[in-house]
Amino acid sequence: MSATAPASIPDGIGHAALIFDWDGTLVHSRHVNFRALADALRDYSVLLDPDWYWPRQAVSVPDLLVVWEEHFGPLPVSIPDITDRFRKYAIDAAPTLVVNTDVADVARAAAARRQKLAIASNASTMSITVGLAATGLADLFPVVVTRTDVKQGKPAPEVFQLAAQRLDVDPRDCLVYEDSDEGVASAHAAGMATYNISTGVMIPAIAASAGQDTDRTTDGSQPRLFPER
Repeated sequence: MSATAPASIPDGIGHAALIFDWDGTLVHSRHVNFRALADALRDYSVLLDPDWYWPRQAVSVPDLLVVWEEHFGPLPVSIPDITDRFRKYAIDAAPTLVVNTDVADVARAAAARRQKLAIASNASTMSITVGLAATGLADLFPVVVTRTDVKQGKPAPEVFQLAAQRLDVDPRDCLVYEDSDEGVASAHAAGMATYNISTGVMIPAIAASAGQDTDRTTDGSQPRLFPER
């Protein structure tokens, strides 16, 4: 049986390439990542407040720890040390990752059509490599761009720009699947059409590249970068 995309999620037909976020989009990993960071900080007698973490959970861990120090002062050890420990815990937990089958089926259907596919993520290369192997998704994505590959993570556009470059496609011909404010802003800044799986809002590539207030979403409303809270 050939793979078909779920009716509720755009199938990406007509786009040269589809680019997927990892955490929260292709896999349900929010609580895995929270526990990994909480454990890493606890090893140094630092408690991670979930009420502080969740509004920032889409930010890469190194960047998140910079924000932590801005809010609370210096950590007891270096940010790279804590980041390495976080990644160890996250990698150890990779077998517990749950695939978001609706989104993964979009990628499988696109692969069957021979569309170009990539992942662009704020996670590390090692974390995603292990996660792809654990979930059986590795063969779908010949291009994987991570926070490891760029100077600035999301919401900066670098991960998506580099993914388009490695796919050899124009950013305007890409469709991005994202779940977070930071990811949507990143793809928008890269000039790509973006579908937010959390809100169901589609921002066309023209709106993303032009950045004009008069651009409209597919239902005729003003494009919204961030979901209402």
